[in-house]
Amino acid sequence: MRESLGIALDSSSISTTLVDADTPLLGSIDEFRHPWGEDGSVPPAAASARALASAADVAIERASRSHLHPTSVGVMCEWADVRDLVPESFSSQAIGNVELVNSLDARLAYLRSVDALAGVSPILAFWPDGSETVIAAIDPRAGTIDSAHRYNTAELLANSATFTATLDTIVAERDSIPKMLVAMGAPEQTRQMSAAAAERSGLGFTFLGERTQLAIGAALVAAARSTPTGSAPLAVAGGRTAGSAVASIAEPRRWTPLMVFSTLLVLGGLLIGTLFTLAPDNASTATTDPSNNENTPSSTVDEHQPANEKGERRTESENAEPPGSSRPEKGESTGSADPPPLFSPSPPESLLPPCDPVVPATPAGLRRSDPDIAPTSPTPTPDDETCTPIRQG
Repeated sequence: MRESLGIALDSSSISTTLVDADTPLLGSIDEFRHPWGEDGSVPPAAASARALASAADVAIERASRSHLHPTSVGVMCEWADVRDLVPESFSSQAIGNVELVNSLDARLAYLRSVDALAGVSPILAFWPDGSETVIAAIDPRAGTIDSAHRYNTAELLANSATFTATLDTIVAERDSIPKMLVAMGAPEQTRQMSAAAAERSGLGFTFLGERTQLAIGAALVAAARSTPTGSAPLAVAGGRTAGSAVASIAEPRRWTPLMVFSTLLVLGGLLIGTLFTLAPDNASTATTDPSNNENTPSSTVDEHQPANEKGERRTESENAEPPGSSRPEKGESTGSADPPPLFSPSPPESLLPPCDPVVPATPAGLRRSDPDIAPTSPTPTPDDETCTPIRQG
């Protein structure tokens, strides 16, 4: 068990969480949120750095009460002036492994720890960032990000049609089609709209509403960076040694089934040779079934056929009709033509192109992207002629 502590500072709170780096799918062991900042404003850098160190002290003390001792601390902070003061603020801590983690690495590490995303790759993930919303194409298994686009939140989440058109545009740009849309830290009121947009775009949907996502990701990144590099080769070497010892022990037993099979094969051959030697030369097989000695009739008589005038039954060849002949049905005259239909078929409807009344939607305007992709202007909608909807309701 490797306990790791994660701390994340945002515009409204400081989140701390304790995770086991060996079993990240179990989630956080202990977490806490400290209110910090008012109306989205962050206090001065020195005060914020001291608040991060105080939050770490409280989390370590809470862990020690349960006999847990974190060996690494990951700090996630987006403000550069606060990050510069973190090493000095944590100098008095008993933990020597303090890692500064950026938000993108923290998000990637957290996505790999979500059980619902195990084996799902690639995905589209979106999260709020101030007045903008980031939509990124991510491969959770590889821990890489393909591209990230920023949109104005008020425009992107104005309605479900705009969000759907934006997702369709991003999916069309990808070589490998994403399988799921993941909402990270999005407001709860956007859950239904984003789920409907994902369904229209042919994507699955997962809503991650845990408020300590960045803190969990920071703890996992810090644990990965502080893991000794020499421990893995030792484990592999030990596994190979143990495996070779087991193989050497099991080597003599591997030939036992083959020896038994060979012995049975030789004994069977000897038994068959003995039977052929003892058998008399003039031995022949005979059957006592009298039915085999009788001649088989050339034609099959159907017992269910009625007898003719002489009391004989007709064979199948006699019952068969000559080719090309047909019997008139009961009550049908042979000389009359086909009766006219009871009703005349309705004339076929003119085939019109199917159309449904839909609200034209255009993707949201691209603010920034990485890599830079020129914003695409919405294609003009041609003036269609009068269209009769096929579906109703």
